[in-house]
Order: sequence, then structure tokens, then C-alpha cells
Amino acid sequence: MNMLQARELAGKLIRFGAVGGTSTLLFAVLTWLLVDKSGMHPVLATVVAYLLLLAPNFAAHKYFTFGSKGEVASESGKFLVVHGLNIGLSAGGMAVISHAQLDYRWGILFSAIAVPVIVFIVMNFWVFRVSPKH
Repeated sequence: MNMLQARELAGKLIRFGAVGGTSTLLFAVLTWLLVDKSGMHPVLATVVAYLLLLAPNFAAHKYFTFGSKGEVASESGKFLVVHGLNIGLSAGGMAVISHAQLDYRWGILFSAIAVPVIVFIVMNFWVFRVSPKH
């Protein structure tokens, strides 16, 4: 990796952190509101909060984090595949936490740590991958 590529990757990581941090905060607040204020089961609240944030996350990552000029249809399909898996990971983590009768906020923490790492790697190298120019 040359210096330019390293700088580009560092910029993506910083922008990803800004978008991801905002998204994680919104996810935590939405999940808390749905569980504590609406009485929703934590696993269902996790899925609902995640789904509510999908469209704004796609736009933020496509245009801000990765600055992609790729086709929306192709990238959004890949984005949905990645996030379908992440919803499963988040809901699965919350289900384990709930089954263990631990406070649901541990499930939020699990999602806040596990999901961003996976998402960045897959989005950088697959969803918003810039093809080399010939």
C-alpha cells in the first residue's frame, strides 16, 4: 500500500467513524426508547431500530464515507445483504443477552462493537469498492 492509498484508507476510516458513531448513538437511543418507553421486546427493538437507520446509513456511507459514484441499485443491493447479516448478528447477540437474563444494554454494546468492524471491511472491499482503472 502506497502513501496515497494509506491516506485514502485513513480518511475513509475517520469518515466511517463519524457516520458509524452517529448511527450507533441513534441505534442505542432508538433501542432504549423502544424497550424502556414502549415496552417492546429487546430483540424486536434491535431489529426495528436497525431498519429505521438503514436508508440514512446507506446515503451517508455512499456519498460521505466512501464518496462512491457507483450505481445505486448495485450498491444498495450489496448494502442490504451486508446489513441483513448484521441485523442477524445484532438480533442474535441481543437474543443471547436476553436469554442469559442480562440487561439489554449489553446487547446494544455488543452491536456497537461487533457490527462496525465487520461493516467497514465489507463495505470498503465489496459494497463501495472502486474498480481499478485500466
